[in-house]
Amino acid sequence: MSQSELTSYFQQATMEMQLEYERIRSRTLEDPGTAGDEGEENWAKLLRNWLPGDMQITTKGRILCADGSATDQVDVVALSPIYPHGMVGKKLHLASEVLAVFECKTTLRGEHIDRTMESANKTKEMIYRSHGKEVLYGLVAHSHSWGNDRIAAARKITKKITSAGEKHAQHPNNLLDFVCIADLGTWQAHAEFDEEEYGEHMVTFYSGPPKPDGLLADKITPPIGSLITYILRRLSYDHKKYQSLSWYFGMAGLSGTSTWSSEHVRYWREFASARKHANLFY
Repeated sequence: MSQSELTSYFQQATMEMQLEYERIRSRTLEDPGTAGDEGEENWAKLLRNWLPGDMQITTKGRILCADGSATDQVDVVALSPIYPHGMVGKKLHLASEVLAVFECKTTLRGEHIDRTMESANKTKEMIYRSHGKEVLYGLVAHSHSWGNDRIAAARKITKKITSAGEKHAQHPNNLLDFVCIADLGTWQAHAEFDEEEYGEHMVTFYSGPPKPDGLLADKITPPIGSLITYILRRLSYDHKKYQSLSWYFGMAGLSGTSTWSSEHVRYWREFASARKHANLFY
């Protein structure tokens, strides 16, 4: 399969998301609850189609830790292959088998980023305290509220994600891992330690979509393709069986090109968390 063929599949998935967005938006005012549910189902369907086939994707519910604590309700959850089929439809998801959590919006707004970053910090910390494991936590949306100027919108979203992380995340591992806006771009969290570049402290930052009119414009990967490739790469750190698929997508160019600004790098001098270690991910 060539790079162009694989990319075209994600372009098709993006077009389907855009069509669904227009359909859902036309009914939002009269029934916002149903519109929200349909948006979540769109994303759940896409994840079932593109994440590894042994994962189990379900919607709605809370994550239940072994100590009896439970998170707030989440929209979509990716569960491990060994998750009991009889439990998939239940609305309390066993924390030990949660791989990734997705908050879904139809039209993304600034307050959604703030709230989701706060939820990510709280949920990740709770699961780590009870089970000693990390989960991916992301925010996905069909579209956004920042207008038609793609460059200006991307700049504002990058700034908003960064400020929300500084406000709510108490540990690098508790940051929101990704934000994907299907008709704009994908933002991916990175955590690095490089004394020559950043000094003695660990840093985190988000890479975002490149300028659509820049030198890399002809190499822009569909946001959904970048999203799936990033999730696969992150999951493959702890789950080696996903490594080959992650490598294939990466070699096919689906990691995409991205940009970020040094003004948005966060330096971590101390961790306000139960754990003192932090994972590096690139």
